[in-house]
Amino acid sequence: MSHYSHNCSDDLDTFWDELSNTCVPCHKHNPIRPGYEFSPNCGRHDDGGRSEAPYRPCAAQSFNNGSFVKCHPCLRCAPNNLKLSECNTTTDTQCCVARDQTRCWKGALSTTTQQTQRSTTLRVQVSTSSPTTAIHIDPGLHDYSATAWIVLTVILVFSALAFLLFIYIKKRRRRSRAFCFRGLWFDTDKQNTHQWSRSSKTTAAVNEDVALLQSETRSLEDILSPDLQSAPLQTVLDNLDVLEELVILLDPERPGVKNTSHLASRCSFPATWITYTYSLRESKSPLRAVLEGVTTKHPEWTVGHLARLLREMDRNDAVAVLTKLSLLKVF
Repeated sequence: MSHYSHNCSDDLDTFWDELSNTCVPCHKHNPIRPGYEFSPNCGRHDDGGRSEAPYRPCAAQSFNNGSFVKCHPCLRCAPNNLKLSECNTTTDTQCCVARDQTRCWKGALSTTTQQTQRSTTLRVQVSTSSPTTAIHIDPGLHDYSATAWIVLTVILVFSALAFLLFIYIKKRRRRSRAFCFRGLWFDTDKQNTHQWSRSSKTTAAVNEDVALLQSETRSLEDILSPDLQSAPLQTVLDNLDVLEELVILLDPERPGVKNTSHLASRCSFPATWITYTYSLRESKSPLRAVLEGVTTKHPEWTVGHLARLLREMDRNDAVAVLTKLSLLKVF
């Protein structure tokens, strides 16, 4: 191997120090670097000049783990030994005796995991010999990239499915809420659970009429005949089927939907009376109490009066129920 110092030609791991007039080891002034070895005489001449950098990278099939001044040759596994990992510039070849297979496979798994973790790191080296920055990618990163793309694809697919499921559930809830606010679904307390089956039948019968009544262009005269509008309000109390359907629609308290309490207020009943009436709803319907009170105080009231109040409350579903009174003989 060539040398740069004539005074230290016998030990290439040293350089000539003019101050002390002695050969000084390279590692006294420059730390040992893993994957590298010292250049001959640290690249220095006897007069202090320099021909190359103090380090050289380890040659092929050699390594330095940071403990040696010179790179050491890589170990070759015996034919009956299992190779756990290949040699690189910083790590020697890892071998395992074949007769201890269990320990060998555990070591191989651990080494493979460590290599996979190392391969995920992109090593960027800045070249000092050129103004252009050189980027060197670990060869093991190619395998990692393929795995990463597969994992990323699976994540994107599941994310898209989760988003579509969220949109579907949101639309279903929106439809259910709109359907409920039209007065076709409603809550009843435990004492009135028997009314639910009848309300389902009422819903099916009224559904088509409600759709027609939602149009703002239809007036009340187009919905109820003049004879029916002029019929006494007592007619509603006398028709138990119609009254029961109105009770199911108007008595429940639901957010955003006007009910019997709003009707009572429009009929000038005081708030204390309304509260008291609702406190007795388990034994008597609040709507029935309101209608009975109106017919007592205002016997001149007609079905038309009730229909107009319901229209003002946006309860066209209840107006649709009043159209069933046309099937009766009204006197």
